Amino acid sequence: MNQDVSFNLIDEPWVRIRDEEGEEREVSLLELFRQAPHIKCLANDLPTQDFAILRVLLAILQRSVSPSLDEDADPLEVWESLWSAPELPLDDICKYLDKWQSRFDLFDEENPFMQVAGLRTAKDDYSDIKKIIADMPDGDMLFSLRVGEGAVTLSYAESARWLIHVQAFDTSGIKSGTVGDPRVKSGKSYPIGTGWAGGLGGLYFEGLTLFETLLLNFIACDIDGGDLFSDDDLPSWERSAESAGVDDRFPTGKLDLYTWQSRRVRLIPENGRVVGVVLTNGDKLEPRDMRQYEPMTAWRRSQAQEKKLKISPVYLPRAHQSDRALWRGLDSVFGDDSVDRHPSTLKPGLEKWVSRLVDEGCLLSRERLLRIRAVGFEYGTQNSIITNLIDDSVELSAFLLSSDGKSLVSLAQECARLTSDAVFALGAFAGNLCLASGGSGTDEVNGARQSARARAFFEIDSSFRLWLASLDEDSDVNAERDRWRRLARSIIKANAANLLRGLASGAIVGAPARSGAGKNIGWMTASRAETIFNAALKKALPLEEDIQTKKEVH
Repeated sequence: MNQDVSFNLIDEPWVRIRDEEGEEREVSLLELFRQAPHIKCLANDLPTQDFAILRVLLAILQRSVSPSLDEDADPLEVWESLWSAPELPLDDICKYLDKWQSRFDLFDEENPFMQVAGLRTAKDDYSDIKKIIADMPDGDMLFSLRVGEGAVTLSYAESARWLIHVQAFDTSGIKSGTVGDPRVKSGKSYPIGTGWAGGLGGLYFEGLTLFETLLLNFIACDIDGGDLFSDDDLPSWERSAESAGVDDRFPTGKLDLYTWQSRRVRLIPENGRVVGVVLTNGDKLEPRDMRQYEPMTAWRRSQAQEKKLKISPVYLPRAHQSDRALWRGLDSVFGDDSVDRHPSTLKPGLEKWVSRLVDEGCLLSRERLLRIRAVGFEYGTQNSIITNLIDDSVELSAFLLSSDGKSLVSLAQECARLTSDAVFALGAFAGNLCLASGGSGTDEVNGARQSARARAFFEIDSSFRLWLASLDEDSDVNAERDRWRRLARSIIKANAANLLRGLASGAIVGAPARSGAGKNIGWMTASRAETIFNAALKKALPLEEDIQTKKEVH
């Protein structure tokens, strides 16, 4: 590193935030912690950047308060003292940042922040900065929003944000081989997977201010126990930087994972800008059974891994799906509502912690409305490219996270699941109408199904979110179930009516039809399609009058 170049994240503005007036600006770490009660939220280049930077901030906060705590202190009391204070513990934070001042310099000669000093390839070359910019294509630049100098260089502030992001979310694939790395073959570093956070279905709680967001995600103890923080759990800047990554290092705790060095990096500064980067693979980490260390994702049971490893159970992070809204996958928030010893889905450690805050002493009011944010990437082609960005959220009463809210949680999960069944019944209806109109091609029929489902989910989306947010301590499970079923059925039936209105007259007479597997399913007419749909809709979202009518018929 060039000792004449310096950019210290503690003092220099680099984190983008949105303040109380809605203005966006860059702040230093010190200003961020000082102004946290007056900052609305993080507002960086991508939601995934906010997630990665939030984890860095949480690591700083935990390490700042740890020295002042007695080893016998109650984690809930520690959290309550922070939550009830008018501001963050600035004396502790300043003392900590002062101690590690040099480690937060992007260009420190010995220990540059999240980098390796002197990292180089055998040819002493480096890659373009687009290697660390997730929203910039690595090939054709036709559709990139970055132009001019911004497409070939980065400011130091931007570099800091993308450096943290690449450690968390970098794509897999072949990287540059660097000198001294025993894993390099023929000048190349072969894939070890995405950055650690890239394999997660990232979840966090978002408060009204950054002060609240930090503390809502601040877990004041071990995830599965009641002990305070382990002294062995250190963020990356408190560790000695190894020049080469390893395949067998195991995390010491959540701070280790929050700042896991998935890559070895060196930024190349020139004339006040970063013009390139040396980027290679860092520490490899298998994602299975890390739930006691990683709190910001749900976990899914993997039968494939159990069969392969001959052990049970095996849990992997539950990633988000870009084509599925968060409310359709509430297991990601609440876990599996079954009573199985080893359920299919486990709730995030963070949700367990916030549930304790609501339950034990009501440190968080049951009436409080909480927002849960979901962020992440979908990767393609062996995780070597980013195909989709996930950014979603739901609001719900804190009461649902309490032990008394379990019946409402089960209701919400049930309603989400059965609503999806009803929407798929609508899709089948659209496919059958296509067949009745003489459609025969698989692509044509599938297209009709998918289009109908997408439109219905879009129209249901806001209604379900509002209904979910309305559930609270005064809600009656049976009444709310009926309320949602009536609302969902009205939306879905309106969509069905629109499909019928746009139907060609030939569909009344119908046409011979075959299933997707080529099986003859007889003559399909609009009337038959409607009968099948109505039966499926009543099965998915039955109402009391449906049950009564069925009894009268019998």
